[in-house]
Amino acid sequence: MKIAICYNPKKTDKGYDETVLRLKSLLEDAKIEYFDLDKNSPKPDVIAVLGGDGTILANAQYATENDLPILAINVGTVGFLSSLEEKDLEIAVKMLSQGNFKLNEKTALMVSTSNGEKFFALNDAVIEREKITQDFTVVSKLDFAIDGNSVYKLSSDGIIISTPTGSTAYSLSAGGVVLAPDLNSFIATPICSHSLYTRPIVFRDDKQVSVTVMKNSCSSVLSVDGRGVKRLKVGDTVTVKKHSKKLKIVDCGEDFFNRLIRKLGK
Repeated sequence: MKIAICYNPKKTDKGYDETVLRLKSLLEDAKIEYFDLDKNSPKPDVIAVLGGDGTILANAQYATENDLPILAINVGTVGFLSSLEEKDLEIAVKMLSQGNFKLNEKTALMVSTSNGEKFFALNDAVIEREKITQDFTVVSKLDFAIDGNSVYKLSSDGIIISTPTGSTAYSLSAGGVVLAPDLNSFIATPICSHSLYTRPIVFRDDKQVSVTVMKNSCSSVLSVDGRGVKRLKVGDTVTVKKHSKKLKIVDCGEDFFNRLIRKLGK
């Protein structure tokens, strides 16, 4: 078995470096081949990610498109996507050496723009008003449609299109509901809507949604998994649908609702 180790090189915390070295030492003791993940790495069997949810999200596209499972070890703050904590390194290596683990599949998003650009998202795609703008209005005016049928026209700060995985992230903070991971659904959550009647809506994940920047809207920005990727102007449309592949994450068997309370209940 070959393990690619992925960690955040920008972290300068001494304890973080020691955790990475400790994992490598345990892998050596177990006689498991490993290497740091980079663009020249051979294809591994498993990607061991040490960090928080941001580090997992940064590597989710590579793992998904190459059908590689992620073993997520939380060395961050919340680490909602992680099955194991920093104290569980020995358990992680034992699982790898024995091949004794289950995989959880997580639905991802394929996000497209009017000019054909495509982006991957595990958590969410967000279309929101540009925070620094010289336009007269600072409100995003967006037409949200499902399978070509307009659901509502928003005057708001924006809208979040989220997977079940992302439903516990930005969408939840904006007033959306939690989607259990076994639901084949997405959720659209308006951000600070100016109307009482534009509430979050849950819909099947085989639907395709579109968000169009309408007339008199300020400039908007498309973000995927918290990363701004495209400035949008009036008339631009963002299309969001289910990705053809799913991310596989090593599952240690913890009940989802127990994790929800343990990670987010404080």
